[in-house]
Amino acid sequence: MPPPANEGNGDQLPPLDLPKDPIGGARMGDCGVVLPPNATLPPDGLTADSWLIADQASGDVLASYAPHARQRPAGTIKVLLAMVALKEIPADKVIVGTREDTRQPGTKVGIIADGKYAAGDLIRALIVMPAADAANALARELGGADEAAQKMNNLARELKALDTRVVNPNGNDVPGQSTSAFDTALIYREAMRIPEFADATGSKRVQIKPQGNRNTTITRNNDNKLLNTFKGATGGKAGTTNAAQNVFVASAERDGRHLIVSVMRSQSEPFPQAASLLDYGFTLAAARVQPIGKLTGATDQPSPTIQDTPSSAESETTTQASSNAVARSAFGTAGLPITILAGLVVLAGLLMTARRKMARAKRLRAQQAR
Repeated sequence: MPPPANEGNGDQLPPLDLPKDPIGGARMGDCGVVLPPNATLPPDGLTADSWLIADQASGDVLASYAPHARQRPAGTIKVLLAMVALKEIPADKVIVGTREDTRQPGTKVGIIADGKYAAGDLIRALIVMPAADAANALARELGGADEAAQKMNNLARELKALDTRVVNPNGNDVPGQSTSAFDTALIYREAMRIPEFADATGSKRVQIKPQGNRNTTITRNNDNKLLNTFKGATGGKAGTTNAAQNVFVASAERDGRHLIVSVMRSQSEPFPQAASLLDYGFTLAAARVQPIGKLTGATDQPSPTIQDTPSSAESETTTQASSNAVARSAFGTAGLPITILAGLVVLAGLLMTARRKMARAKRLRAQQAR
């Protein structure tokens, strides 16, 4: 059973319900290291409380550690906010900055009060960096923080991200807010299917400026360090809070394979760990290991994992039943008399054999009586 998220101070919300069966397959319910058969061990130096490696195209999970353990999301929750904003807010919609935006805790892109910004620019900033001010402005446009959180939760349920609960769209530490390594990778995979998100998360910097003011252009670098240090990096989203510690979800492409890694509640900087796990994942992918689970999204169905595969006895029975079904199909209705005749011949042979055995036994008893 996954542990609850570290709530910190404050009143706790009721824990999220646990699904009857682990989302993604039976092995996704494990709380330790989950590896394919005969796989090499994960890299040394990992300090994360949970992590997961998956194939972006297929959703196959290649390796994981406590995949459904519930953790604080920090800034990774903004991937959900970006997805909702991209769906509901037109890119050319003008959003006016407020003093509340400028006072948000955390790293900000630099919105100014009364400045007018294109929603598309703010969404792009939200994807590229923490942008707490842009997150607040976009949440307000979606109906306010509570309404935005509800829309994010609705999307999480739709994606079957059942470890995820949004209380604050900015990812700040508040009671009840949670996600998991599985959900973080699942949500990111769905986001990468959106062209605007994929383009923004792979960009090394973002520029925004208030409309009509040419002297206040703001340039901010992407806080995903892998874009500059890991060959093939295609994007990611990082975050840090006291309760979440360091969290990170990222993706990279190598030799035609596109992998996703999520690192949750890391005690040290998550970027080197994510890089090591991606290297490890590409090694597993090259070895064509059997997947241990599947990132099951709104349009996906879980594929069988090792635990989902029938036992050898069950497989033999299933195979025999399939063979019998094929045989029946091959004979068809027209072959029924032939089948009956063959059965009668076999039955006659069995009766003759039985009679011979009985006669032999009778002779032996007669000899013993003498």
